[in-house]
Amino acid sequence: MMLRIAMIAAVAVATIAAAPDGPSEKKFTKLRTAQGETCPPIRNLSCTKLGDPTEFKCTWDEKFKGKKWRTSTALVGRDGKSWTWLDGGPRCSSLPQQ
Repeated sequence: MMLRIAMIAAVAVATIAAAPDGPSEKKFTKLRTAQGETCPPIRNLSCTKLGDPTEFKCTWDEKFKGKKWRTSTALVGRDGKSWTWLDGGPRCSSLPQQ
């Protein structure tokens, strides 16, 4: 019985440790377009925790029409179950889109 409890606890810890930092690409895209912005497609989203465990620096590549992929960064925060955009300014790197 104790072995079974220990195994369940180990799996739970491993699952939590393996959880990605920051929002999923789908949630991040929804966050970027929350104020009606039309943002270009993204790829390679990667978020890392900052000093505060609820704040993340996210880096991604985005592609504007007729342009090469370009790397961008932003700060986002975890607010309970939802995400908040912490950076000021546009949520897309270069508005308006063309």
